[in-house]
Amino acid sequence: MKPTLWQSTRRWLVPLVIVAAGIAATTTMIVLRPQPPSTPTAERVVPVEVVTVTSTDMNINVSSQGTVAPRTQTTLVAEVSGRVMSVSDKLVAGGFFNEGEVILRIDPADYQVAVDQAQANLLTAQAQLAQEQAQANQAAREWDLSGRPRDSAPAIALRTPFLREAEARVLYSESELRRAQRQLDRTTVRAPYDALVRVKHADIGQYLGTGSQIADVFATDYAEIRLPLSDSDLRWLTLPKPGQLAPADATNVTLSATMAGKQHHWQAEIVRTEGIVDINSRMHYAVARIEDPYGLRGSSNMPALPAGTFVNANIEGIHITGVFDIPLEALRTGNQVLTMDPEQRLRQRQVNVIRSEADRVFVNEGLNDNDSVIVSPVAIPIEGMRVNPDAGQS
Repeated sequence: MKPTLWQSTRRWLVPLVIVAAGIAATTTMIVLRPQPPSTPTAERVVPVEVVTVTSTDMNINVSSQGTVAPRTQTTLVAEVSGRVMSVSDKLVAGGFFNEGEVILRIDPADYQVAVDQAQANLLTAQAQLAQEQAQANQAAREWDLSGRPRDSAPAIALRTPFLREAEARVLYSESELRRAQRQLDRTTVRAPYDALVRVKHADIGQYLGTGSQIADVFATDYAEIRLPLSDSDLRWLTLPKPGQLAPADATNVTLSATMAGKQHHWQAEIVRTEGIVDINSRMHYAVARIEDPYGLRGSSNMPALPAGTFVNANIEGIHITGVFDIPLEALRTGNQVLTMDPEQRLRQRQVNVIRSEADRVFVNEGLNDNDSVIVSPVAIPIEGMRVNPDAGQS
């Protein structure tokens, strides 16, 4: 028997009603279920370390380095030839000589003979001059007896040429004597200045020709250090102009070096600039001078500062006001500094860095006195986030 329309409709309508009733029941249960109590999310607090900064007036010093060099170095040579007769006990590497002190003597015998001969020649020339003067005076008197004026007399009649020749012979003999005496004096070699012997080349019994090396010496009255400076360094220094001597208030320099395991310091002054820029490093050069580096004058109780010593130099810079000295770790990318406000919230500041050193940064804009600057790392700094300085210092 064929099913009726109602029977066919009931067959698919009943499951649909059941599904709809289930959806309605589920919706009712979700809507009517009790809501759990809501709790506010706790605010994140970041532990930090802070330092309180205060502006100050200071000199921006510049660091450099260089090698101590003597102001003058000389290779002493023999100006005459001969055998070395005596040598000073100080003529050794490291020996000191005062200016004018005898270094060695060359056999003077031949040069003393030359002086004696020159003196004899001079005496002969002087005797000839005296004779010619007497004859010239006699010739002048004889001419006067003729009644004619002396101005009209020919030169030969008054023996003037013979007199001039005798005078010239005396001058020549005097110059020969001076030359012979200088050669004799050069057999004694003396220190040209207060000097230290670097290398000894000659010794007793050795024959020296003219120009033979005796010793390499250098001056000990003061030493110099060439200090490289960058363009940015020059901004903070008051230096002499090229070719200009240092003023009375020359820029002070503190030199430091380690000797025998101890750190020592010496005071020096900038005396000139070289007026050139190194084509490779693009550095400028200033020259510092230290007086009496070996302490020979007893002017200082500091240890000697030998030539060749590598030293660090701290050059006194110009005086500026309103500078904040902060640790290098406080500076972040883009010249940014993080600070903590009185409510212990993070604030970001842009600062103007005027100079940085190995572990310090100098700032003149962007900070105020008594600001708390964050020096510890903050992974993701967010403006206004809460920070805790006490936790950062524990």
